[in-house]
Amino acid sequence: MRIRKKKRGSTFVIVIVVMAIIFTTGTTILAVTANDYKMRIAQSKKLQNLYEADSGLDIVENIIIKTSQEAIKYADKEVKEEFASLEDKDRSEAAVNEFFKDKFYKFLTVINKQTINDNGTPRNVDILEYLILEKKYIKSILDSGRLEFEEAVDPAQDNFIIEIPENGYNPSNSGIKITVNSTFETAEGELRNRKTVSTTFTVSAPEYNSEITAIKIYPVFDGKALTADGNMEVKDGSLTINGDAWVKGNADLGDNPAYTFDKYKGGIKLENSSFTMNGNIYTANTFHLSNNARSTVNGNLYAQNVYVGKSINSISSVNNHVIIKENVIVNNDLAFNASKSSITIENNFYGINDKTTEVTTADKALNSSSIIVNSLDLDNSTEAVIKVEKDSYIMGVAYIDATDAAGNKYQTGESVAVKGNYLAYTDVKDFEEGYVLKYYSPLQLLESKNGDSSPAMKADYFAQYFSDENRERNYNFNDGKVKLKGKVKSVGASVKDSRGEIQRANISPEDLEIIENQQKEYARNVFAMGDAFASEGDNASLKDLYQNQRVVRTVRNQIDFDAIKNIDMNNIKEENGVVILKLKENDSDKLRIIDGKLEGTNKKIEKGLIITNADIIIEGEFNFTGNIITTGNIIFQGQGEKNISYDPQVIRNILALNVESFKDIFSSSNNGRVEVKVKTSSEAYSADEFIKKSLWKIIK
Repeated sequence: MRIRKKKRGSTFVIVIVVMAIIFTTGTTILAVTANDYKMRIAQSKKLQNLYEADSGLDIVENIIIKTSQEAIKYADKEVKEEFASLEDKDRSEAAVNEFFKDKFYKFLTVINKQTINDNGTPRNVDILEYLILEKKYIKSILDSGRLEFEEAVDPAQDNFIIEIPENGYNPSNSGIKITVNSTFETAEGELRNRKTVSTTFTVSAPEYNSEITAIKIYPVFDGKALTADGNMEVKDGSLTINGDAWVKGNADLGDNPAYTFDKYKGGIKLENSSFTMNGNIYTANTFHLSNNARSTVNGNLYAQNVYVGKSINSISSVNNHVIIKENVIVNNDLAFNASKSSITIENNFYGINDKTTEVTTADKALNSSSIIVNSLDLDNSTEAVIKVEKDSYIMGVAYIDATDAAGNKYQTGESVAVKGNYLAYTDVKDFEEGYVLKYYSPLQLLESKNGDSSPAMKADYFAQYFSDENRERNYNFNDGKVKLKGKVKSVGASVKDSRGEIQRANISPEDLEIIENQQKEYARNVFAMGDAFASEGDNASLKDLYQNQRVVRTVRNQIDFDAIKNIDMNNIKEENGVVILKLKENDSDKLRIIDGKLEGTNKKIEKGLIITNADIIIEGEFNFTGNIITTGNIIFQGQGEKNISYDPQVIRNILALNVESFKDIFSSSNNGRVEVKVKTSSEAYSADEFIKKSLWKIIK
């Protein structure tokens, strides 16, 4: 029994050894076979590559790839443009994908037909067929849609012939099949063998791989780094804004305003500060440098007034300097009442308000554009206190703070008025010529001549008073260091011309047309917050809007703060920037940001969207990219650099991520603009998604 057990064990060992030998041998054979197969495939691929390189089929493949990529770019652009106008039911993934593929094929087969010479006969062919036969790439696509080409092969290396055989080009809605024959010569020693190889390419539209969201663009944030219904103040620090700023401003003048100062209340005020504006400023009130302030505006400045000078409670105003690189458009005055200060406009000045007759009582002083210099302290080192490098258009005249029994302020004949020169209206001696004086407390002033009390009559009197060398006069002309270096067009008297004579009224119909265009732009940008207000190009409505002199678009009526109450902040996605939606709880409630952090939190505010109906106070250093929107005031105070930059992609990314949350908070806009936000790039396709290649073969 023991002997049998040992025999059974030895048999089992022998079986295991035999199986191990078989397994090892089989594995070795498989490995050798696989390696041989790989070598054969590699050799075949190497041979294929050599043939394709010699024959130019690799060039043909590159032509097809690059042309298909241009078709993808075109189709992607068409999708984005069409998507904005589609209704929601047509924005499904399947519908967009179908539209994309249709535009892809149209680029290759319909819209870019070219002409080739086919055995002396011109023939229209699709762009792919043309480029393959001509061995060219698309170099660029002009705005007109015309294509520019470049050679795909260096002429010194062009030693192959590319042909598409009869019925070898077959376009359809499911793909384009192209059979290509290439004839070339290979050198083997002293022998040269002529060979022709052929392969078939299939070009198919890829699946559209971008996620698109439709975003409505509203004037309350479009192009603007800052939008505020209240006032903006910059105190004791520096501020740089990259982008536009719309600040309506609050200016409650009360029942008995001090017109010399109060008409410049509200808007944007700078004090002991530095302000750089890399964009346009729009304010329905005053851009005001109060004291020790410097500013550079690298854009246009639209304002009710531009004023450098003291306020009613200020002791003095010194060391204020502002440079505006583009145009200044004021709806009332460009005014100066400071010392050691200057205003420089490097382009044109437009004083556009001409309501000198329609407005009654003292309100005329708020609706007649002029240049005013009220400071007598003109002995400073600056070349000019006010300098306009190019042309000046001034549609109004200045008023004196002297009042008649009916409450009217005295209207002068000066479009450029310097304090003290108005005394000419009191020095009227030629009563026999029909001049009439009237009492405006506390002065007797020229009222009319032969019944004419127009600004033009007073302008003529003013110019004659200071120009007539034979006239006995008690006062001398003061130019106020106002330098208007280009042509000057005004309804009243202005600066001395090249002959040393005071320029009189000289507005022409052509000038009035220029002013009317500026009035419409003022209405669009200031009163309508940059929106067209009515249908695009409806100039009549913009003209009416300007005549009404009323701000019709504000943050308060462009943002639905009741809708904001219903937003669940837990659902807000902040991958593309923080979102602050603050509703004030009482009148004293403020939104404070201190050294870049929201007060009471560690939340860093660097990029995002801020919307609030409270005042905003920003202290210390602050570096922010995005949009700040408020119905209240915004105050920048304290030391530390403050930077606000508008980036259109920030708010668009935020809105795209939070479409449902934000869909009801913005009021509708007449411009009807809709943009699309693409989450991924439609150009990020690999070649194998749109081109397939058959096995090549040697024809001869």
